[in-house]
Amino acid sequence: MKNTRGFTLIEIVITIVLISILSGIAALIILQGINTYTNEQSRGDVHYQARLAMERMAREIRLIRSQGADITSLLPADLRFVDINGSSVGFNWIAATQTLNRWNGAGNDVLASGVTAFTFTYYQQDGVTTPATTANLGIVEIAMTAQQGAETLQLRSRVFPRNF
Repeated sequence: MKNTRGFTLIEIVITIVLISILSGIAALIILQGINTYTNEQSRGDVHYQARLAMERMAREIRLIRSQGADITSLLPADLRFVDINGSSVGFNWIAATQTLNRWNGAGNDVLASGVTAFTFTYYQQDGVTTPATTANLGIVEIAMTAQQGAETLQLRSRVFPRNF
């Protein structure tokens, strides 16, 4: 039987082992790509949400109507005021739930979640002296740390209300 063709058991086993090794290497490369994508997505989410919250707070703080009675709360985690349209607006951070909220005069709307640290710092009009009061507020500094998964983002901004 010289013309018998086929594969021996050893050839089949070697082929299976080689395919298994190549499949394992390919799976590791694909898994690394998926992990990189997931991490970047998480980083993008935390950055987008924190940046959007920071921009909204800055935009609305610029619209404080005037110093004095129009500013109803100047606390490290809570700022409430009346804007140029006469609407009550405010922002507060709840540490227990790690949420940053926007106060709309009647209740809170969640502005950002996963905020692990947050503070308002109030400066007088010279930009150096702190703390400021409702009568001499000139600059509001916002500092925020947001975290989602292993990704952490720190943001800081100084806001100058327009009507002071």
